[in-house]
Amino acid sequence: MHSGNSEHAPPHPIDCETAVRRLWDYLDGRLPEMTHGEVEAHLKSCELCPPHFVFAFEMRKALAASSPSLSVGDEARLRLRVRGALERVTSNGAHNADPRP
Repeated sequence: MHSGNSEHAPPHPIDCETAVRRLWDYLDGRLPEMTHGEVEAHLKSCELCPPHFVFAFEMRKALAASSPSLSVGDEARLRLRVRGALERVTSNGAHNADPRP
């Protein structure tokens, strides 16, 4: 009987761009089990991505320690701004990205 537990099926390999797009949802524990497993597997096999995840985790901790809690609306607006910035970087290439929010 299949229980829906994905630990029996190996996660699908993902590339660095996909892993980084999932970074914040991964750190926030908002990924479905299978997607979380894909990110975990990628981080175990990639030399480039783990430092980005460590940096984001540490930055998130520092922000949480230095500022009051955000409301749900504030958090949603901030997430949209961060995702928009990441999309601009991805679509323009890291060299041509506009650093302005």
